[in-house]
Amino acid sequence: MKTYDLHQAAKYLCMSASHLGELARSRRIKAAKPGKRWVFLEKDLVEYLDALYSFGVNTPQQGCDEEESSWHCTNVGTSGGLASRHQTEREYRALLAPKRRSGHKSMKTT
Repeated sequence: MKTYDLHQAAKYLCMSASHLGELARSRRIKAAKPGKRWVFLEKDLVEYLDALYSFGVNTPQQGCDEEESSWHCTNVGTSGGLASRHQTEREYRALLAPKRRSGHKSMKTT
């Protein structure tokens, strides 16, 4: 059974290691911390990816090379389900919205 450390698993899932660590700490993805480092089983990573699909798409082929793979990283709903996808879209819109000034400042110079 293949195991991954935090950085390898994050690369496999096409997400940042810090976000994956947060998912592991909150138990939204299966992981173990036998010492000071997170360990992920490949089967659990595949199950997590499979759960993100609302149409039950099959899991990627074993031993598939990244460059030859037809899978693409979308990071849609990284915490799972459609509700989180909509939440992520709202967060992106809020971050990309132009900053509003609070009150008017005088343009006078002395």
